[in-house]
Amino acid sequence: MPAHRRRAPHRRRWTGRTLLATLTGMALLAGLFVAPSPAAAVESPVDLGTAGTYSLLAGTSIANTGPSTYSGDIGTSPGTTVSGFPPGIVTGDIHPGDAAATQARVDLQNAYSDAATRAATGSIAGDLAGRTLTAGVYKATAAISVSTTLTLDAQGNPDAVFIFQIDAAFDVAAGSEIRLRNGARPANVIWQVVGAVALGATASFTGTIMGMAAIAVGAGTSVTGRALTLNGAIALSSNVFTTEPTVGLGSAAAYSVLAGASVANSGGTTLSGDLGVSPGNTVTGFPPGVISGTIHAGDALAAQARVDLQTAITDAAGRVPTATLAGSLNGRTLTEGVYDAAAALTLGTELVLDGQGNRNGVFIFQLDAGLTTSAGSVIRLINGAQAARVIWQVAGTASLGAASTFMGTILGQSGISIGNSTGFTGRALTLGDTVALNTNVFITAQPVDLGSAGSFAVLATTSVASTGSSTIGGDIGVFPGTAITGFPPGTLTGSLYPGDSVAAAAQADLQLAYDDAASRTPTATLAGDLAGRTLTAGIYRAGAALANSTTLTLDGQGNPNAVFIFQIEAAFASAAGSSVVLINGADASRVFWQVVGAVSLGATASFSGTILGLAAISVGADASFTGRALTLAGAVALSNNVFTNPTPVAGPLTATTSGATLSGVVLQGIETQYSTGTSDQWVIVDDRGTGAAWTLSVSASVPTSAAGTVETVARTLPAGGLVITPGTITAGTDGGPVDGISAPALALSETAQTLVTTSGPNRGTYLLSPSFSLAIPPNAYRSNFTGAVDGSPLNPYVSVLTFTIS
Repeated sequence: MPAHRRRAPHRRRWTGRTLLATLTGMALLAGLFVAPSPAAAVESPVDLGTAGTYSLLAGTSIANTGPSTYSGDIGTSPGTTVSGFPPGIVTGDIHPGDAAATQARVDLQNAYSDAATRAATGSIAGDLAGRTLTAGVYKATAAISVSTTLTLDAQGNPDAVFIFQIDAAFDVAAGSEIRLRNGARPANVIWQVVGAVALGATASFTGTIMGMAAIAVGAGTSVTGRALTLNGAIALSSNVFTTEPTVGLGSAAAYSVLAGASVANSGGTTLSGDLGVSPGNTVTGFPPGVISGTIHAGDALAAQARVDLQTAITDAAGRVPTATLAGSLNGRTLTEGVYDAAAALTLGTELVLDGQGNRNGVFIFQLDAGLTTSAGSVIRLINGAQAARVIWQVAGTASLGAASTFMGTILGQSGISIGNSTGFTGRALTLGDTVALNTNVFITAQPVDLGSAGSFAVLATTSVASTGSSTIGGDIGVFPGTAITGFPPGTLTGSLYPGDSVAAAAQADLQLAYDDAASRTPTATLAGDLAGRTLTAGIYRAGAALANSTTLTLDGQGNPNAVFIFQIEAAFASAAGSSVVLINGADASRVFWQVVGAVSLGATASFSGTILGLAAISVGADASFTGRALTLAGAVALSNNVFTNPTPVAGPLTATTSGATLSGVVLQGIETQYSTGTSDQWVIVDDRGTGAAWTLSVSASVPTSAAGTVETVARTLPAGGLVITPGTITAGTDGGPVDGISAPALALSETAQTLVTTSGPNRGTYLLSPSFSLAIPPNAYRSNFTGAVDGSPLNPYVSVLTFTIS
């Protein structure tokens, strides 16, 4: 400290560093704490060079409409026009005609030439719908189309390469799909196209397009791959592009826990999926543990799951790393990518995985050694990150501390130990040794994330028409249509959104939800009439129309996290007076009906769950509905119905706070002075799904300076002298409106007081960087005089701040 001219024992500098060491923020949680072909053997992948980091690369322009998300870079060269961002979200970088885009275009030209000059191993023509192709180089001299589904089968070879040389245009119809099977990887699927490319609305496309002309991507279409063109423009509309696919688990996806030798449980563990052991067969602790699925102790199903687990480990371990990690993950915030760690990793406090608004982002951790998390540690997902897309490939032992919160699927090769009362959203799967459990809750089959569509009771593309006095618990929306009739006399607790941006965003999220539900691996098949049946949690697929003529019972088996997904590839009809009954903890918010054909609910029926449709939905007179009627392609007709919003799937309500470095103050000793500073960013996340109001409260202990060697009595300052000013609060990528949030300046007290309040609904992520001011009375100095001017160490005033959000 600088020298003082007056009585060194009584003159001290108050520094912000002192306060930084004294302000401690605590975040309290509320709520919850999936033999190679000859051609593949010889064909090498196409090297994209720097173009490989791009989701979109155009020669002239990129034009986006709607809330699209892109997990890679986007760029143009030699053109410079990029529009529609926002509302589009790019997790990479935007390169409008800069040097990076220019180099990427050079690399794209080389890749295009490589693909175009490969020797063809087969020829194709016309419509590829319904075909299954193995690895190879396929030549088409005229235009090609896909009107329904094309399947690419790698035959168990993850290095299989598929190259399509198309000398004319390429058209993928609305609602069609490119499916990969048996280890095929999107990065190894190349579409080299001379003519224009058109992907129809709501299609699901896979692979990298390398074009010479324009590329048009229809509304709601999802792409696992890239759209790259040397000369044309790219037009987009509410799309999702993902460059890194998630790791396929095959039949192992049905398991909460899978071990090589044994599974040992103590306490009231709850598993929402199956439990398996192979080649061992020892399972202990069930009961008292509860399983919604089935125990497979050394049987053929567990053996197949083990084979699929090995495939998944090979896939995860073989991905190309995008970054490296080492040591502790404490306090880190990571975005999507493939992370490699050569040595063991630890987590003592909190790790944040940020989806950056992209719900399809994939996080893969390749650990060449072990993973250890401490008691009370937390892995937190924000901005759309999904536990189902977080993969921990661990070569060593995985040990999770007690009362911690873990997210993702562990693909292990050694033992897995999960501490007492730890919550686990994902799966614990290992080829070797034992999985040890202790009063844990596993949410394995995750509910389908509806995003902003979750606030809608009814959502259609053309119209919503109600007759009679329907009562709707939630929002009603239409997009791209605008027609909503029958309100009044119908009433609703939410709002009407006829063809506006809110409905458009909900439709985009509904497309993601539909794709998610449709892509889940089935655990059983269904056919015909479901009347009189009782089904437990699982994913049920029906290849033809389904009906319910009387009563279908869904049994949660005591597990409140049980998830039921019905994949129906045709129509679904529930007869007049029929019912879907939920028992033993089954919850309507975790029941999903993904239906390709029309849905018809008869008069006076009682229905539960969320319909994710691709056609019209008709709800008969006086039918009651606990759930949602949502369709991507059709109208919804209502008649004097009652819609009840299902219990929302509870996520966490969290506040992550930070300290502040205050300015230094040289005390004058004659008047009150102030030390001020600004905190690092605070993050508040409301993932409860209810839209209910929340409150952030704070209390402060009395600022106390401990006794020293000269002044042997502790000294205190009033807690009210410390003032927090929250300042401007902004919404994160997934945050709702900031209207209704109140955050005035607050003088602290030992008693908890409200710092931030909301009136609701205020869902998602909110950001703020509060400022601090500390009043320092004239007599606030302390002395530990040692005989040297300014050589005395300070005993700082220490105040502990405690934050509570509820």
